[in-house]
Amino acid sequence: MTLDVKESEIVEAVYESNQTWVSVEAKLDYELEPTLLFHLTEDCAGDRFYFKKNDNETSFFGYHAITRFKNDFENKQSIFREWEKYKNDIELIHPNSEKHHLKICGGFQFSTHKSGDEWREFGINHFVLPEVLVTMEAGQSFITYTVEADKFEMDAFLAIIDKLTQMDVQPNDEIGEIKRIDDIYKDEWRDLVKDTIDILDENKKIVLARKRLIMFDKNINIPYILNRAMQGEHNSYLFVLESKDSVFFSQTPEQLMEVKDDVLSTKAVAGTIKRTHRDDIDKANIDAFLNDKKNLNEHHFVVKSILNDIKPYVEQIAFNKKPQILTNDHLYHLYTKIEGRLIQNSYIGLLDNLHPTPALGGYPKEEAISYIENNEFGTRGLYGAPVGYIDMYDNCEFIVAIRSMLIKKNQATLFAGCGIVQNSDADSEVEETAVKFNPMMKALGVEKYE
Repeated sequence: MTLDVKESEIVEAVYESNQTWVSVEAKLDYELEPTLLFHLTEDCAGDRFYFKKNDNETSFFGYHAITRFKNDFENKQSIFREWEKYKNDIELIHPNSEKHHLKICGGFQFSTHKSGDEWREFGINHFVLPEVLVTMEAGQSFITYTVEADKFEMDAFLAIIDKLTQMDVQPNDEIGEIKRIDDIYKDEWRDLVKDTIDILDENKKIVLARKRLIMFDKNINIPYILNRAMQGEHNSYLFVLESKDSVFFSQTPEQLMEVKDDVLSTKAVAGTIKRTHRDDIDKANIDAFLNDKKNLNEHHFVVKSILNDIKPYVEQIAFNKKPQILTNDHLYHLYTKIEGRLIQNSYIGLLDNLHPTPALGGYPKEEAISYIENNEFGTRGLYGAPVGYIDMYDNCEFIVAIRSMLIKKNQATLFAGCGIVQNSDADSEVEETAVKFNPMMKALGVEKYE
């Protein structure tokens, strides 16, 4: 291994530290391959996470939790408070980089009032502080090792680097045979959509989600589906969170919020049409889409709600007055980018205010959420929920985990939803959700299903 870890500087800094924990970093002049990282850490399966930004420039992978910030409290502030106490007792040692890359990663379930047994291994709030974190950005990789100061050993750090930089290993590129595909309560869900349309007026919207179950003859291979997902949907985020036998997987286009250097940015994403990959047809569809009253009204709901939610927390708000087109491999969405400068350092309440946006819950918010909790089949868990990270500098990014699935050994439960408004059509909403299953279907290697 030809790598300048700067051992002497690290050892000296650890020795001089008065903190309980130390977090040390080494830099590689190339990017590590995420699917290979999953393969190399198979001995830690059930205790890993992965996050890829939608700019395709930055991603990170972590494994072996030092601690889990995990509880069933309604208030998300509990996670922030626990992280704040922890991070103030960590010595950051990074001789090869300007900033340190340590962060916690996880998510908050969609509802604090309704959760199902299938989500038990995650809890309502679930964040992980990893012993080992690998950050890939700008053609480089940073390996971050965090441990109690009195237990730090340079040889252990070097062994981790050796393990993660193996090049002669081939990931298992296989998936089992499909044994069952079932749209869960499809007809009942169509009836629920019809009933919902009947109670809505022009100022209300309710987002309803349904599920699809896919079962294989052997356990689902995480490196396999990650590799397939990375080959498609290039403008989406990727998120993987493991907890024992449960794996949550999302390939979402939607950001909830990002805080960087005290500037908040968020996107309103609502309104969806299918992409055909035929330029003439897609152009005509986009032109019609940008003038479609149903989709524009749905999008307006979301923009209006977000502006109202962030108003107490930011100043100098800027946003585009007409929606733009967000392009994914299979779909087009209407989106509006919104930015503002934080008035105060704490954005904890802001996260509570923003989630769920009308794109995921509806409008008015509380009424829509109550309807979902009382009428939707099953529980959403991390589907449609805020998942993401918080770093050592109080920067964060949270995405909305749509286009997602919950994997348990040999079966995957896929989730998809759509906004129901007064002029919605139940059959069209069934078709729209079927289209939204496609990214997860492709990741699983399921090309066709009628």
